Amino acid sequence: MRPFWSWKKPAARTAVGRARLSFWLLIVVAVLAIGSLSSALGAPAGPVTGLRVAVSGVVLIAALTLSSRVLIALDRARRRIPAVTPTGTNRG
Repeated sequence: MRPFWSWKKPAARTAVGRARLSFWLLIVVAVLAIGSLSSALGAPAGPVTGLRVAVSGVVLIAALTLSSRVLIALDRARRRIPAVTPTGTNRG
């Protein structure tokens, strides 16, 4: 029996595919953290609100930092692979 995540294409199981998936998951986490932070900043002041602001801010900073690192790694990987034109010759 195949695992439930086996619906992915074989190309998505490569390191670049996993990095792209990680990037988009981190972006989703960052968007959710922005929403949580926004609603926490509009809430009445209190200790729970302060904790929510702090946790949302830390999660947002962590997600943005990690997603930028993944994006840089993806860019470096793309630059390492020589691009081939339709005629079969390398450009560059």
